[in-house]
Amino acid sequence: MIAWMALALIAVAPPVAPDEATEARNETFTGTVLRLTDAIEPLGVTSPQGPIADQVVLRGEDGSILPLLYNVGSRAFFEDDRLRDRPAELVVRRIEGLPYLQVLSAKIADDSGVLRTPEYYCDICTISVRFDQPCPCCQAPMELRFKPED
Repeated sequence: MIAWMALALIAVAPPVAPDEATEARNETFTGTVLRLTDAIEPLGVTSPQGPIADQVVLRGEDGSILPLLYNVGSRAFFEDDRLRDRPAELVVRRIEGLPYLQVLSAKIADDSGVLRTPEYYCDICTISVRFDQPCPCCQAPMELRFKPED
């Protein structure tokens, strides 16, 4: 009987959607994307070793250090040194209670200092992607460039 009642309660209880469980909001942050070790060295903190040494953070203009989740939006920052240590503007999803930022889109300063969207581009197939990889079509290497402004 008790097992039947428990099943009945489970059956009628509405599922909790992830958005209902935690509050999330999109925000824009500006600063510089760095490896964690480079961000904390000026603070006199010994550079960490092991997996945390590869962590990438946004050092805000106010000096705050915010870690980035590894996802499609931030993957290029983790894998390509050329995109770090430049002024950046990140649109992120911030989840209440989670100290990490989930990157939705990013603009970084090109060589002339203009904030633009980085992309990896194949001239042969005219395909662009968000992180370095062989071209999904022809498998040729892709070139890092900054997306032309509209």
